[in-house]
Amino acid sequence: MDYKNIIVSNHKSELVELDDISSLNIEVNDSSSLVLKLANFSKNKDISLNAKIGKDSRLAVIFADFAQSDINFKSVVDLTEKGANCSWHLASLSNSSFKKKFDVSFNHLVGETTALMDNYGVAKDSSNIIFTGCNHIFKGSKKAITKQNAKIIVFDKDANGTASPILKIDENDVQASHGAVVGQLNSDHMFYLMSRGLSQNEARMVITLGYLKPISENFSKSIQEKIENAIKEAM
Repeated sequence: MDYKNIIVSNHKSELVELDDISSLNIEVNDSSSLVLKLANFSKNKDISLNAKIGKDSRLAVIFADFAQSDINFKSVVDLTEKGANCSWHLASLSNSSFKKKFDVSFNHLVGETTALMDNYGVAKDSSNIIFTGCNHIFKGSKKAITKQNAKIIVFDKDANGTASPILKIDENDVQASHGAVVGQLNSDHMFYLMSRGLSQNEARMVITLGYLKPISENFSKSIQEKIENAIKEAM
């Protein structure tokens, strides 16, 4: 399979796991499904993902970003026919002075389509994480369902997190929601862990692993080890 262009059709189900990401073009059609597992450790700064999902087809994207670099990631997913479904789950860690921007958008071009997105991030040192993108339900797309969630923990005073979910709704008979939370590291959690004998760095590590490591359970064992090592190195 050519991983630059991934096409799944004819009632097939595919699982693809990549740990060196560049630009991807995806099509899922004809009652087919694709589970796409992306683990980013490279220094590719500009990454794009474009997808089209057809009738009664499903795309699930699981994206673990632990690259030690700036990232400018842009994704557009078009839900083109009834029954098209996309689920998106991202976890990212930014440290040093890196700036990471994730722009993820879904276009509900017809009705009875579903797009669900969850983004989780940790920003430390003087780094920056930005989650943005637009879920657009076009006119006539009745009974479309779209949802965005974004949560960012900011560890240090010079770090920044921005969550800017956008909903553009041109139809009434739909379900649409979004939520965004950006906050400082919980001092009560830190106090509790340090009162049990952990240093500040050890306490931060425990919190970060608890927040970001669960995504690794979706990957092969070799990728899981890479994710854990990447988190430890970044902390």
